[in-house]
Amino acid sequence: VTNPDLIRGVESKELPGWNAIYKGLRPGELTILSGPTGCGKTTVISQMSLDFCKSGVSTLWGSFEIPNVRLATRMMSQFAKRNIAQNVAEIDYWSRKFEQLPMYFLKFHGSTNPDTVLETMRHAVYAYDVKHIVIDNLQFMMSMQAKGIDKYDAQDAAIATFRQFATDENVHITVVAHLRKDQPSADVDINSIFGSAKVTQEADNVVILQRQGNSDSMVRCINVVKNRFDGTLGKVFIEYDRDTMAFTEVPPPRKRKGLKIVKSSSRLSMADRLVAEMEADAASQRAVDADGNEIPSS
Repeated sequence: VTNPDLIRGVESKELPGWNAIYKGLRPGELTILSGPTGCGKTTVISQMSLDFCKSGVSTLWGSFEIPNVRLATRMMSQFAKRNIAQNVAEIDYWSRKFEQLPMYFLKFHGSTNPDTVLETMRHAVYAYDVKHIVIDNLQFMMSMQAKGIDKYDAQDAAIATFRQFATDENVHITVVAHLRKDQPSADVDINSIFGSAKVTQEADNVVILQRQGNSDSMVRCINVVKNRFDGTLGKVFIEYDRDTMAFTEVPPPRKRKGLKIVKSSSRLSMADRLVAEMEADAASQRAVDADGNEIPSS
């Protein structure tokens, strides 16, 4: 209690700003990762799971949306920090290096009974000492398991099962989930995740990934909207690099502060006008972060 750093989880080496908010990957917890379609959820979690895996965290991947061959190819490029598809001569070398990592993959794809997935997860924990399990994504796994209103009950049951499994087996489970289809991207929050409120209630952590700027922007915001560990919430900004197929941290986007006009410039004296122009110029150089806090000048 007096030294919370002793119970912090495994920290990310590639996204240090993430550690200040999330406090590392901790066993026995359930994390929900969500965001709009195409914003890079799989890319982010594949990079982060690889990061933890390189620190010795044995990892099991359940990719129900993307075939394992495509996922592994992406992860090898992230591991090599270059697009290996464009460096064919290096594929064999990086494949051997990648095979040395404690990274394992479920063979399921598309709709799969959660009990079957759970049985395989339990085997991986005992056989390979798996400590981190990724389910990508919940809706693809549950797509044909129930219909109509029953699909929400089935999804809730799956989440409750994963929650209990994380506690019983002392592993961290990350579940990727879709947003509601009718949710405007500008209004995304913890209530925007597809399904009932049970999904986010069961989770220890809820993280939302959003695009920053226009549709061509490579900048994303990782927004921690729930953190049961110590309550710390906040945002980390990252930018996608096509060459490495991975994200790197970037400073928060800058924006100008609004200026309050108290007098018309035509009614100011020459001296007052010069002072006002100098103050306006200084104010325009000040920047604020995404939460409206002023960023100190360097």
